[in-house]
Amino acid sequence: MTSSSYLIKGGHVLIWDNQKKSSFPQLDILVENENITKIGPNLGVENDKSIEVIDATSHIVMPGFIDGHRHAFQSQLRSTVSNHTLLEYCAHLLQGRMAFLDADDMYLSQLSGCIEAVNSGVTTIMDHSHAVTTPERAQKCIKATLESGIRSIYCAAPFAIPISLNPMTLPDMTVQHAAQIDMIKQLATERPLGGPLNDGRVTLGLGFDTMFHIPAEISRDILTFAKENNLPTTMHDVPRYNLPALTYLRDNNMPLPQVTLSHTCDPDAGTIKWVKENNIGVVSTPESEMAMSHGHPSGLDFHQAECRAGVGVDSPAICSGDLFMAMRLGLQEKRVRENARFHERGKLADVVPARTDEVLYMATLGGAEAIHMESQIGSLEEGKLADLVLIRTDSPGMVSSVDYSAALVTHASASDVDSVMVNGEWVKRAGKLQKVDWNGLKVELQKNRAELENRWEGIDWEMNKSDLKDMWHVRDVME
Repeated sequence: MTSSSYLIKGGHVLIWDNQKKSSFPQLDILVENENITKIGPNLGVENDKSIEVIDATSHIVMPGFIDGHRHAFQSQLRSTVSNHTLLEYCAHLLQGRMAFLDADDMYLSQLSGCIEAVNSGVTTIMDHSHAVTTPERAQKCIKATLESGIRSIYCAAPFAIPISLNPMTLPDMTVQHAAQIDMIKQLATERPLGGPLNDGRVTLGLGFDTMFHIPAEISRDILTFAKENNLPTTMHDVPRYNLPALTYLRDNNMPLPQVTLSHTCDPDAGTIKWVKENNIGVVSTPESEMAMSHGHPSGLDFHQAECRAGVGVDSPAICSGDLFMAMRLGLQEKRVRENARFHERGKLADVVPARTDEVLYMATLGGAEAIHMESQIGSLEEGKLADLVLIRTDSPGMVSSVDYSAALVTHASASDVDSVMVNGEWVKRAGKLQKVDWNGLKVELQKNRAELENRWEGIDWEMNKSDLKDMWHVRDVME
């Protein structure tokens, strides 16, 4: 655990008021150990030699971005599914190339995915890891997460990765699913998760997409375990592709631990009401949702209804790995959709249908609310954990900005992220990653990817897609 103290002076500090409106006053922030202990103008601690003073006058100082839905382990498969539907993504990646990765490959891919997030200013991820089919895979992914320095709710998820392809052969999940759940229950006993390297920033959660494919009483028992053991629980909610998490929970009156749904596109009023009444978090991933026909990204619909709503990247194999893009796409998709409704009536909107503050909130404090961590992270407040980001205001894309909320959403990019602190520790500083030797790691990643390409050479991916159509029972609705 870090024991350093820092005074971050004179930055334009993102502050949220009770109406979820942003302001950026120039303030100082004192960080001692893992917490923010003071915020205010002209804090007088410069004569304390134990405190390092950092000049932030040319920076925005903001809470770290919170990505409420990411599959970090998929980063080593970038560019394999950029032109693919959701079914093709599964056929080519999740129930395709994943069959060729061993535990050491998983470690590298997980480390790469977490480092990508940190580099772009993401300090916390809710990591839906439906790849932990064995204890060794789980431990390797947790080890990589710890080494990256990111804060993570590591949501281990039971899943069926094929034993072989062409034809696709799945394991006997009646046996393997129970073993995977037992493994997750064992991980829940680890204090701390992953061993002494964990200073508390990596915690266990549950990813649970199998509940509608197993007997209801078993699903009920698993959710009860999660609730009794305070395991945050995340689920994909994509009814178009037979992942109806929200409907299943509601219609079966299932136990509700701290639940975060990913996607939940095109909600009706009843859905929004149920989500709000049951304290459910919803995370929208606009880039993947638009690409893979989930529906309209609807995070702003939930946010505007005062639900717990955040944004996420989803898979770094499909999408850009930063929340700047997620914010921008979510905002503009909402605007074009609402504007089209005016056009249908021969009208024009008098005011813009969604504002930059709304998606910036969803990427910070709203994201913390979506993963049920708003008392600890998501805003810069005395007593909260010291997860913060310094964004340059003098770069070619940011210089001369006067509305910093607008600048962060519509102009900034990952290249503007100067420094990143998690739990009071610098994980990126002055543009340089601190927890890994990137020059060495990138060579290792490139070598590993070349080896992986050789392993799956000769696979007939169209045959794999055809096999999956039958397994998903969707052949009749594809055109």
